[in-house]
Amino acid sequence: MGERLSLELSDGLAEIDGLLDEFKHEPRVLDPYDARILSDRLKQLRYAARVLENRLSAKLWNDAARIERDAEAERVAEAAFQPGSNICLFPVIPRPFSDGRPGGAA
Repeated sequence: MGERLSLELSDGLAEIDGLLDEFKHEPRVLDPYDARILSDRLKQLRYAARVLENRLSAKLWNDAARIERDAEAERVAEAAFQPGSNICLFPVIPRPFSDGRPGGAA
């Protein structure tokens, strides 16, 4: 099975939302210590988001490249079989060596 995705980002955002609940109803002051903790946690979550973005970007890029490569290979294969093509298959010839099996087949 594939790699499991972390839920750190969404769980961390939910945690921060829960911690800010008490600030939603009345004015409060965030002391510097708590602000540093919040800032550190946001940096961790930003890093987790960047990792996910990079993984998604790489997957999308690779998928698009694979589709383009397959389309190009199909185009070349179709061109090879068109009348008048300058591409030809090599003839099958007996090989001058043996793989050691009885009968000497390569």
